[in-house]
Amino acid sequence: MKKLLITSLRLIFTAVMVAWIISEVDLHSVGGVLVQANPAWLVLGAAVNLISVVLAAWRWQRILAGMGVAKRLIQVLRLVLVGAFFNMFLPSSVGGDVMKMVLIAPDVSRREVAVSSVLMDRVIGLAVTIGVGLAAVLLLPSVWGEPAVIVTLALAVAVFCVGMITIFNRRLIELLGSVVPRYIWSRVGPLILRVHESLMVIGGSPRILRETAGISVLRQIAICLSVYCAGLGFGLGISPLAYFATVPIAVAITALPVAINGLGLQDNALIFLLATVGLSAPQALSLSIFLHVLRNGLGLLGGLVFALTRRQPVP
Repeated sequence: MKKLLITSLRLIFTAVMVAWIISEVDLHSVGGVLVQANPAWLVLGAAVNLISVVLAAWRWQRILAGMGVAKRLIQVLRLVLVGAFFNMFLPSSVGGDVMKMVLIAPDVSRREVAVSSVLMDRVIGLAVTIGVGLAAVLLLPSVWGEPAVIVTLALAVAVFCVGMITIFNRRLIELLGSVVPRYIWSRVGPLILRVHESLMVIGGSPRILRETAGISVLRQIAICLSVYCAGLGFGLGISPLAYFATVPIAVAITALPVAINGLGLQDNALIFLLATVGLSAPQALSLSIFLHVLRNGLGLLGGLVFALTRRQPVP
């Protein structure tokens, strides 16, 4: 019953976000931007986005290696693609993360390693995403006078910091466990504590942290360049730095598990943020549609990979 209620709320939230866009944005103008697009730039943007997917797999592979799990890059890439497939039907990227935990579990000796590796992958990715957005904003004076952007960044940093303090502080975890009903904590508490210990293994490995942070920076560059290529394809004349200041923040917001596959949430985030660098709502929505097409195309590829390889090992 609880799961049904949560899913219903997410569907309602998604519907409200989409309805707002339909009512407030001139869809005819959006169609005009899309029709006049240069396909070559869009193809290049899609190719660059594929590089970001490979980088995501590489980052997770390095985290697994730091936890003593040896996997080939092609094997990890398969799991990332399958996760993208399940993201098409589940809220934000959280559903795909759960599926990655489930799929990697048979290959690890302890269940908490499956959970903590995906969780650490998400933590490092979000940390660098927010960091890239902050750095770009500092270099882009045109958005310094936009209180909404500053507040959004501050909230993202605050939520991230609270999350980090919670999952990396054993005393705080135990304190939270003391206020949770005993019958619930007795079932999930031991796993949560083991996940915490597993996270601390990577947290105490500067080399792995440096490697994965570096890979994450490269991934953010690839994502922003992909959107920049789409912007050139749509004839949008803003600087690459503007994308680095806005797209990472929108990506971080889209990761919130409140909308189905980020639908509506991503669109509104990009419309709001890209307005600060001079793009109209139809132009920003065109870029968001491009990202939706990439995400769903990747999901369909992941579904095909899942169907073809689910009964056989990946070489």
